Amino acid sequence: MTDYSKIKSMVKVFKTYGIDQPSKVRDAGFEKDLGFDKVFVGGLIYDVEEALQVVLNEDEVDRIQNPKDLIRYMLDKTSLS
Repeated sequence: MTDYSKIKSMVKVFKTYGIDQPSKVRDAGFEKDLGFDKVFVGGLIYDVEEALQVVLNEDEVDRIQNPKDLIRYMLDKTSLS
């Protein structure tokens, strides 16, 4: 899967969570700025994991604070595979 395909898959997941244009809110904190609760953020990250067939541990998930973090982390993680 190319990086473009990965980003496209992640954007599709973001849209299901009400983030239609992640690039416009890339630095917005999931909880603080977008108003997501921790469980909702966990669901979003889980759905991205499923879309890219990657599993993150709890410490990795805790480091993800905004859409940019999630996209960068997942691209880095999948390029190491």
